[in-house]
Amino acid sequence: MNRVTNQMINNTMKYNLSRQQVKADELQNQLATGKKIRIPRDNPINATNQMLYMSKVNETDQFISNINESKSLLNYTDSTLQDMTKIIQRMRVLAVQGSNGIYSSFELKEAAATEINQLLEELVSMANTTDGAGRSIFGGFETGSQNNPNPFIPIYQTLTAGNQGDAMIGVEYRGDTGRLTREVSSGEYIQVSIPGNEVFWATNQVLNANKDSGNYQSNSNQIIRIDGKEIEISAGDNIDIVIDKINNAGLSARASKGLRNNLILETTSPHQLWLEDMGSGTVLKDLGMINQQFPEPPSNIDPSVTIDGRSIFEMAITLRDDLVRGDQELVGGRDLGLLDLALENVLRHITETGAKQNRVDQLASRSEVVKGNMMELLSESEGIDVAETMMNFSWLESVHQYALAVGAKSIKPTLMDFLR
Repeated sequence: MNRVTNQMINNTMKYNLSRQQVKADELQNQLATGKKIRIPRDNPINATNQMLYMSKVNETDQFISNINESKSLLNYTDSTLQDMTKIIQRMRVLAVQGSNGIYSSFELKEAAATEINQLLEELVSMANTTDGAGRSIFGGFETGSQNNPNPFIPIYQTLTAGNQGDAMIGVEYRGDTGRLTREVSSGEYIQVSIPGNEVFWATNQVLNANKDSGNYQSNSNQIIRIDGKEIEISAGDNIDIVIDKINNAGLSARASKGLRNNLILETTSPHQLWLEDMGSGTVLKDLGMINQQFPEPPSNIDPSVTIDGRSIFEMAITLRDDLVRGDQELVGGRDLGLLDLALENVLRHITETGAKQNRVDQLASRSEVVKGNMMELLSESEGIDVAETMMNFSWLESVHQYALAVGAKSIKPTLMDFLR
């Protein structure tokens, strides 16, 4: 038979009351914060799951931000390309009229030249379009700086023919071939810009070196870069091996050897070729393609190289000059053909941009679904059932009151109580 003292009863009652107070404090914190777990030790497994869910939610938020930025850049690009088609179509109308002999008088030639000059100015303005953050959308990675605010620089000269005055005679591209990319899903990237050397080009470009390279051999292991693609050249490679490596590099360009054992490079889609000898390499220089004393591409093409191909700006300038001269044959033949090629190139980029816009819209919907699922899992893992928690708190409060009442009756009076 166990001996029970007043002190034992008191201690047991205080222990039970203390335990109930701890539980009440826990429920009170849950009601105040709306969360089951205050610190990881409360439930290590749930705490780990919550961190994983929260990490996924934050990751998805970043993807959604990237998707929204991609949408903006693609919308700017699409809008600009659509406006370009209108300008080219207007130039085509002028070309058709010119080929029919409409611009026979000096005044009409002057009016046609003036309009094309204005269309040229608008094309350059479009080429230097910036997004909401002030970044050039056609400058590659050169998206705008103090030293290079615009990727396209017009060149002017005073022209007497057609009474044009200071008119544009060329446009230099000072951007690069870089494409801005954004991660729109885990491990999934999308290109959201097009470099200007592709968009504003009307025809395929052909570079014909005027150097006999029949005896050429690379004197060391070197690297060349064409349109941003690096190609390794090994010591001892001759021109035929170099040509094979270029053709097998997956470029939108092909190489061949001319009758004089000279290197010929030709694009397979309208764009301006970008040639570089990497590091201390001299392969393209030795083959007569580039001159390392000149600035970076595309201005580094050797002056001896024969260049064929026109940008959209050069196409418009050629049309203007032919109209002023009244050369109906060239306007109706070559110039109309160039306009059609330029329009075809712009429409191709519009199609690609539209496909990317559709893809981004689908990714946006998918990301919102993923975020919703993660938020639901996170809520189930860390959130409390308010009604249930309130009921438990009320029940615990009642139990606490009963415990106090029972304790008061179960503690027997002591001798001191009788002496009072």
